[in-house]
Amino acid sequence: MVISLSTGSLYHLPLQEIFEIGREAGFEGMEVLIAEGFSKRHPLDELLRLSEEVLPVKSIHTPFLRFRHWRGRISSLKKAVKWAKELGAEVVTFHPPNWLNFEFRFWQWMRWVKDFQAEVGQGVAVAIENMPLVGSEVRFCGYFWSKTERLLKFAREKNLYLTFDTTHMGTRKMDIIPEFLAFYETGRVKNIHFSDWSPFREHRYPGKGLLPLSRFLNLLGRIGYGGLLTVELTPKDLPKERDQIVAALEALTSYIKALPETPLKAWRKG
Repeated sequence: MVISLSTGSLYHLPLQEIFEIGREAGFEGMEVLIAEGFSKRHPLDELLRLSEEVLPVKSIHTPFLRFRHWRGRISSLKKAVKWAKELGAEVVTFHPPNWLNFEFRFWQWMRWVKDFQAEVGQGVAVAIENMPLVGSEVRFCGYFWSKTERLLKFAREKNLYLTFDTTHMGTRKMDIIPEFLAFYETGRVKNIHFSDWSPFREHRYPGKGLLPLSRFLNLLGRIGYGGLLTVELTPKDLPKERDQIVAALEALTSYIKALPETPLKAWRKG
């Protein structure tokens, strides 16, 4: 298992500093979250340099919304795959279409694609992410394929890989382990977005929420999970001073690495 840090966890800092903090805190790679203006502030050449000199880029997260330099969701996904190939990144994670944002063209295009790995990924694992429930009194999800069984069925049909997000699943069920096992049994999980959850607060620092993350990590060790584990936090849950940020993230990598090293010889659900 490779432990990586999402740049979104420290998006308010310069990219060079984020990579350096990740290295100092004991991460083995980085996930680059593409944000508005990214290709202007952080061109591909800079990422190539940081990936070679500081920490390798292991995955790319496509933009959440449409913006000028990366245009729409379809073109953003294709451009992210292109960048991943240049950087040697293994996975590109993307969100499913959002019907609240009228992303029907993206939804229709996804239905037209027959094989995402052959037609889009071409050597890069293209992974769709599970999304959260929102709302206080009425809980709902604004994304297509929002239910686990529908998402997994679509992934099988379209040859999509999966990114399992712990905090997103936590908005649905605090015991995320049975849901993860449903994902894992498909053989398609390439990335895990790792963070805690508490009511109405996502991407929390582990231990500040309610999810059974120690049991979850223990399970990953026992089954011999060999994909990416990407720490994806809200900067609000991290200290403001640089040395304290490094200390908090170093404590987190040590906690993750303490999971069992010997996998089960044979694992079966139940």
